[in-house]
Amino acid sequence: MVNEKTLSGAKDALPHLVYYAQIRETLTYKKLGNLIGRHPRALSHILGYIRDKICIPKGLPLISAIVVRVAGKDRGLPGVSFLPEGTKGLSKEEYRQKFEELRDEVFNWDRWDDLLKELGLKAIRKTPEDLDREAAEYIKVSKRAGGGESEKHEQLKNYIERNPGILELSPDKKPETEFRFLSGDRCDVVMDLGKEGWAVIEIKQGQRGELVKGIYQAIKYRALMQAQKGRGQACNVKAFLVAYRIPFDIRKRAERFKIGCREVTPL
Repeated sequence: MVNEKTLSGAKDALPHLVYYAQIRETLTYKKLGNLIGRHPRALSHILGYIRDKICIPKGLPLISAIVVRVAGKDRGLPGVSFLPEGTKGLSKEEYRQKFEELRDEVFNWDRWDDLLKELGLKAIRKTPEDLDREAAEYIKVSKRAGGGESEKHEQLKNYIERNPGILELSPDKKPETEFRFLSGDRCDVVMDLGKEGWAVIEIKQGQRGELVKGIYQAIKYRALMQAQKGRGQACNVKAFLVAYRIPFDIRKRAERFKIGCREVTPL
C-alpha cells in the first residue's frame, strides 16, 4: 500500500525529473530533495514508486535512474536500488554501464511531456537558454550517431510536397524538395508562391533538441531565400517548421521568430 506522502512526493518530483531528462542532465539526490522539500534519504520510496508504478507499467525508460550521488567513490552514479531487480552481483563496470544505458534511454525519449499531461502534472517552463542547450546537445549526439535522414523524415517531407494545402499555401509550381541554395545549404521543401513570394519548410520528426535546431535552420533558410531571390530588394518569404509533434514551449519560441508551426499526424 503506497502512502499519501510517497504519492504526493512522486507528483512533485516527476516534473523536475522530466525537466532534467529533456535538457539531458542528471541531478543529485540533494538537489531533487531541495526542489521538492524532502530530505534526500526520503527519496528512495518516491523514486521507487516512479520506477515501479509509473515507468515500468507504461513501458517507459526508468527516469528515476537519472538521480545520482554527489560525493564519494560512487559520485555521479545512482543508489544501489536504482534497478528493479537490484544491483547485487554487478561489478563496478557493469554498474556504471547499466546506469549509462538507462540514462541515455531517458535522455533520448521524446514523449515525457505526454506523461505529464496524462498524469495531470504541469511541466516546468524552459528558459531560452534551456532550449538552446537542448539543440546543442541534440547536435552533439546526432553527430556521434552519424547517418542521414530517417524514413519517417523522408515520408513527412514527401507528404508536404504532395499536400502543400496543409500549410494553407497555394504554390504556383510543384514544391521542390532538397532545394539547394547558392550557399550550398539545403532546405527540405521550398515553394514558389508567385506574387506572394516564397515559402521555406524545415521538416523534423519531433525530438525537442531537433525542433529547436529546426527553428534556427528555418530562420537561416528564410534569410538565404530573401537574399537569393530578392537580390538586395524586398522579397516576401514565409518560413515553417513541420513535425509529427511540436511541444507548446517550442512552438512559442518559433512564433517569436515568426516561424509557422504545423503538426502532422504520423503517416
